[in-house]
Amino acid sequence: MAKGFTEEVPKVLRRLRAIRLIRLVPNGRPLIGFFSEIPADINALLQKLDLLPLFARPPKWAM
Repeated sequence: MAKGFTEEVPKVLRRLRAIRLIRLVPNGRPLIGFFSEIPADINALLQKLDLLPLFARPPKWAM
């Protein structure tokens, strides 16, 4: 109920599973990593939960 959010956690996690990390690796060398397009409703959810900074760029371990 923090920040007035009352949605069930399993439902939220299922929605967040739609986000994918994409890596382009031409010739065996990582070129770029980025997240798949995040739908507007999920983006709003991330903003409401203050999670948007986590999705600003892929984590270093994923690159």
